[in-house]
Amino acid sequence: MTQKQLPIHIIAHLSERAGKGLKPLGADAIGRHVGATRPTVNRHLATLVSNGAILREGAGPATTYKMAAQ
Repeated sequence: MTQKQLPIHIIAHLSERAGKGLKPLGADAIGRHVGATRPTVNRHLATLVSNGAILREGAGPATTYKMAAQ
């Protein structure tokens, strides 16, 4: 998977989880699912949050991410 595809895979995974009513995920769990390191995932998550595509909840190690309401 290329760096350009990573945000698409992150959004798809979070969207799938939201559709199933599952809880938000932390960066580590997202990274394991998409096969990327945590720093790479964090960089993409920050961009997705700033674009309004996803929401960040909590702070520090308890930070989780979920899809923004559509």
